[in-house]
Amino acid sequence: MRSASLQRYSQFASELVEFGPLYAIANFRIQSPLPLDPSGNWEFWNGQRPAWLESLARAYPPESKRKISLDAMLNRDHASGIEAHYDVSNEFYALFLDTKYRFYTCAEFLSNQDTLEEAQTHKAEHIRSLLKLNGNENILDLGCGWGAMLKYLQDVGHQGALTGFTLSKEQLAYDQQTLGLDVALTNFITDPFEPDAYDRIFSIGAIEHVKPAELAALYQKIYDALVPGGLAVHQFFSFGHEPYPASSVCLQLFFPGSLLVMHCKHLEAAKSAGFRITHDSIHDYKPTIRAWYDRLVENRKAAQALVGTEVYNRYMTFFPIAWLFFQQQEADLHRVVMEKLDVER
Repeated sequence: MRSASLQRYSQFASELVEFGPLYAIANFRIQSPLPLDPSGNWEFWNGQRPAWLESLARAYPPESKRKISLDAMLNRDHASGIEAHYDVSNEFYALFLDTKYRFYTCAEFLSNQDTLEEAQTHKAEHIRSLLKLNGNENILDLGCGWGAMLKYLQDVGHQGALTGFTLSKEQLAYDQQTLGLDVALTNFITDPFEPDAYDRIFSIGAIEHVKPAELAALYQKIYDALVPGGLAVHQFFSFGHEPYPASSVCLQLFFPGSLLVMHCKHLEAAKSAGFRITHDSIHDYKPTIRAWYDRLVENRKAAQALVGTEVYNRYMTFFPIAWLFFQQQEADLHRVVMEKLDVER
């Protein structure tokens, strides 16, 4: 036990120098041999901190060093990164996601009285309105998760073909066996799409996994896969001000191999592909994150029994850090609508 403790502190010191205080402290807490205390954990990350510590966490490591570290981390392939976060256990995610659809994406709380289930339905309704459906469109969902939006579209009577792509084997099994959806194990970032095959393409919380160097090719591929006049709708969060904030290194603990792209780069890639941007709105992710955290706390005994202490601690650390990430406005959650014009370029 003492040897393991010494190793943990030694790793903390090494990571403090290499990756900065935010990463090192987060990983140190994740690796605690004991479950994190719910009463103090949220306050630890989102309570008052000395100004010098806040400045250090934002400034170190310097941007040039962050880029070197991130370039090395981004060598990980998409499948292994997705598996690390999403293939933990379907039963584990069910402990804190909404019970109706299992959306693992930002909800739309219209009031403080909304339940998580109501807020996720509000989000689905808004996405549907942005898609401008008449009921018979051929639709593709990129990174469909547990089939939440596809199931919602079925529930409201959509008659057109509904197809989903996922890289998570756990999600694939749930989508096919439990929901009976047409979902394929496909890397939507690198695998080819059939041209002019879809009336609508959407993604909810999946574009975040696209690496900067892959962005332009993906938008072009989506554009080419739509029929003329087709729409693409993305809900995603992106950096607003700087490409490599200190938090981008810390996020590798939770989404290994992924790096957010600045929002302006998304818009540039979409326009370069030929899209016309018809809608771009910002939404608040924080209430959803807090709702997930509270549900995980409520079900902490079941969570620990399912996945063990370290995985439980990882999500107990991830949620307050993610909340802080949006509170400090390092990123924003966007919903963007892109139209493929009837007349080709």
